[in-house]
Amino acid sequence: MSAPDEQLARLRKEAKAKGWTLEAPTSRHPGYLLTSGRPGDKDARIAFGVAGPVLTLAEVEQWLRELPRT
Repeated sequence: MSAPDEQLARLRKEAKAKGWTLEAPTSRHPGYLLTSGRPGDKDARIAFGVAGPVLTLAEVEQWLRELPRT
């Protein structure tokens, strides 16, 4: 596993522990998505960075540092 893959796996594990989901970039969204809850639900949340809801790994790390554990 390469370093970026290991970093993504670590961040996904941390996000899951805090009740969030981290998705890798796809053709539909060119950055990382950090979400909580089901889309459309009242409690659904999405993390925003400088470019909107598509985040860099650095922005994901910052969000996860600031989020409380659930």
